Amino acid sequence: MDTELIKELSDEDYDSVAELIRGCNLADHTNYDTELDSDFYYIIRNEDKEESGLEESILAVLSGYLLGETIGGKKVLEIEAFTHPAMRGIGLFTQCYQSLLDDFRGYRIRFMIKRPLSNFDPTPLSIHFGDEPDASELENTSDAILPSAIPFVAPDTWATLSALGAVHQYDELFMEKKLERSIGNPADTLCCEEGEVFLDVYNESTLYLHGLLVYDRYLHKGHGRRIMEAVEHFSDGPFQKILLQVSTDNTVALHLYQSLHYEERERILYFLNPVLY
Repeated sequence: MDTELIKELSDEDYDSVAELIRGCNLADHTNYDTELDSDFYYIIRNEDKEESGLEESILAVLSGYLLGETIGGKKVLEIEAFTHPAMRGIGLFTQCYQSLLDDFRGYRIRFMIKRPLSNFDPTPLSIHFGDEPDASELENTSDAILPSAIPFVAPDTWATLSALGAVHQYDELFMEKKLERSIGNPADTLCCEEGEVFLDVYNESTLYLHGLLVYDRYLHKGHGRRIMEAVEHFSDGPFQKILLQVSTDNTVALHLYQSLHYEERERILYFLNPVLY
């Protein structure tokens, strides 16, 4: 089975990749997006359906984004990978990944993995992920391995990441709170001398917090909490929930949202391959 690099999916391939992701979501209790917008796709097709015993057209896909970010002067690729549940453990991901490395030499590779929606270990957010290297150590390490087991990562995925020498960087959390009463959309009207806040409509019942910024001279004085409380007590309207996104390495913001009783709705784990190519 050959690996094929595609930069723009045909309608047929789009539907087949989306079908594969839906199947993986069902098997793994995840909710990866099936609205595809990646910059490139490595695909392994089901060329012999009689031999594979499967009707699906695509057996594996590795998709990626060309980020504007750099680490140590190297451009970063962010990737997701999906293998048909019946075809796992036979090296299809490794085949796609090796093709990626051959085509994108000199890039750093970041793996994006979503936490299962159910049947997961509900370890608290304060979990210790092990002694991770600092940035300078990461840049000069060619054989680092994951220091300890990471919650929410399936054993087969863990084994693959370990074999590749991937290092856990951080998690991105989507958090949500059901408000005591429905509010309108304050948008940016609550920006003040101490900081800025901006919300937008997510859906008919939910607002999305795009950003909360407390100016440097007002940090650590409770202004972030006061701004968020002003948001939650805005004038009456149709919105019952607030959704936001925060990184686990932004500990100040994370602790603020936790103290305001925002609850984790979704978690994305990011791993970085420390090997330089």
